Amino acid sequence: MRYLIDAIIRHGPAVKEFRLAPEGGAPLPPWQPGAHVELDFTSRAGASHRNAYSVVGEEGGMLRIAVQREEGGRGGSRVLHDEFEPGMTLEVSLPLDSFRLHPGSTRTVLIAGGIGITPMLPMARALHASGASYRLHYLARDAARLVLAGDWQALGQDRVRTYATESEGRPDLARMVGPWEPGCELHACGPSILLASIRAAATAQGWPQQHVRFESFGARADDGDAPLRVNLLQSGMTFEVAPGKSILDAMIEADVFVSYECKRGECGNCYAGVVSGEPLHRDVCLNAQQRAIGMTPCVSWARGPLLELDL
Repeated sequence: MRYLIDAIIRHGPAVKEFRLAPEGGAPLPPWQPGAHVELDFTSRAGASHRNAYSVVGEEGGMLRIAVQREEGGRGGSRVLHDEFEPGMTLEVSLPLDSFRLHPGSTRTVLIAGGIGITPMLPMARALHASGASYRLHYLARDAARLVLAGDWQALGQDRVRTYATESEGRPDLARMVGPWEPGCELHACGPSILLASIRAAATAQGWPQQHVRFESFGARADDGDAPLRVNLLQSGMTFEVAPGKSILDAMIEADVFVSYECKRGECGNCYAGVVSGEPLHRDVCLNAQQRAIGMTPCVSWARGPLLELDL
């Protein structure tokens, strides 16, 4: 569906909010807290992009999304920041509910890292409106990057705690998460390194995995990654994978039969046993025992030059 960019609002040094109105005055489609939409657009140079962004909220019949400019990656966020203006249009998917809110009957913990605040805000609003017990923790490198301030400040100081980690230091995640008891639910969105630390803190305090829900973002590639030769033991296939491309995508392109869902290292559906090689784990879903014998090829890498998987 085509949407008109009605307004663009800057938040901090690297985030722009886009307010999108359906063309022709059509009503907004229904969506749930935690939902995201996928934008299809083309750069001036002719490059096609498909990027996913969480729904921040609605305003006057407009859908609100926030885009953080990323200098790395495939360039979609830079195109949106540099080339799109009010009055232009974007192709926007129906909202997708892959990160649903599960309110806790005792308490709900919401943790956001950086631009991960975007799906947390509608979750917090829904909990607030229902009178549920919740706390929103919002971490960013510095105060200028604690974006969408009007939204989280409206929830009240007793519900929201912010952390500027560069000046205040890393917060105590164990204290933030707290011990699990029946009726507790945890939702977190942010970079994978933060989510891995949150999962470790939750596990140490007895949180069952089914009560911990994550949505991650950001590139998993590292500047030190070297090219890989991947051998699939059962399939008898070998192929090269360049840094910046996921092993899973290379397998899909090679027409390998492989199960997957999120492609973000969150669900574990693409889990594969490692026959030889040294994985560099970048998922947020596997426990230590699973990592000892396997990996998620959607986001993880290996030291190389050879990785052999039991696929």
